This record gives sequence, structure tokens and C-alpha cells, in this order.
Amino acid sequence: EMMLLPMFLVIGVWGGPRRRYAAIKFFLYTFVGSGMMLVAMIYLVLRHAGDGPLSFDIVGLYHNDLSITEQLWLFAAFAFAFMIKVPMLPFHTWLPDAHTEAPTGGSVILAGVLLKMGTYGFLRFAVPLFPAVAFHPTVSALMIALAVIGIVYGALVAMVQPDFKRLVAYSSVSHLGFVMLGLWSLSVPGTQ
Repeated sequence: EMMLLPMFLVIGVWGGPRRRYAAIKFFLYTFVGSGMMLVAMIYLVLRHAGDGPLSFDIVGLYHNDLSITEQLWLFAAFAFAFMIKVPMLPFHTWLPDAHTEAPTGGSVILAGVLLKMGTYGFLRFAVPLFPAVAFHPTVSALMIALAVIGIVYGALVAMVQPDFKRLVAYSSVSHLGFVMLGLWSLSVPGTQ
């Protein structure tokens, strides 16, 4: 999460004419998602620790004894944060502004690194920590539907963009929809 501040500065200081708006929008979206995930992480750590020492030992957290209701709320917090970072519809609206107003190097970092952190978060944290919810057919169907809508929407909007950076932003929404579709196929080939 430490990436938020440098990216905020890259967009806000060296960006285009609407850089402040884009930087604040980027920061608010990602900060709200990160805040929800932080609350979920603290709850998970406190719940896991019991009377013992606090630990963020992720392997120990994978084997939790959370109720299905706890897993649902915690998964929702993690998923919300990662859906913003991917970005998946309807949480993608910060990306076109951030891409457009960021300097070229900032756009490259956004497209090449930061957007992939959301998919990694799903793969590394949300799915293994809360498998009962992540593998539930309703959750899978929702994630697949959002991914497919993102693929089609991102591609259609990208086709009509006169600004190259906005084209990259919307095509990123589309191609990351494919990544999420593969991940939520819940199969080895799809995940690879």
C-alpha cells in the first residue's frame, strides 16, 4: 500500500492540467479500498491470535476457523480493495483520469505494475484466505459477470478514444477483465 503516496505525487506534481483532480480521485478510491482491507486484516489477525501473540503469518492465517459469515465480510473487504486496484467495473472510474493526467512514465507504471497488484491480491490473499466464499457459485458467477462486462465495455470504450492514454486506460480495464476471468475460472489453466 506504500505505492499510493508516490503514485499520488507522480500524478499530482508532474501530471497534466487536471492533475490535482486525477491524483485526488486516484488516492481516494485506492485509500478507501485499502482502509477496508486494513480493517479486515486487523480483525483477521486479532481473531487468529486469540490469547497468543499477534502475527501476520500468512500461512497460519490460511488455515483459519472463521465462520462463513466472518469469511463473507472479510472476503468482501478484501475483494472491494482488490477490485478497485484491478480495476474492475464499477470501480474503474479513477483509472482513465489517472492515466490521462499522469506523465508518460506514470502511465507506464500504472499499466505495467500497479494494476496487476489487484489481481495478485486476489490470487495470493482473498481466494486462499476465504475459500468457502471465493469458491461459492454465486461469488464466482458475479466475478465472471463483472469480468466479462469489463472486457466488453473496456474494449468498446477504448475503440472510440482520441487520447492515447485514455485508450490505454480502457484497454487495461478490458485486458484485466481477461485476467480476472481466468482467475475466476477456478482452474489451473485459467489461473496460470
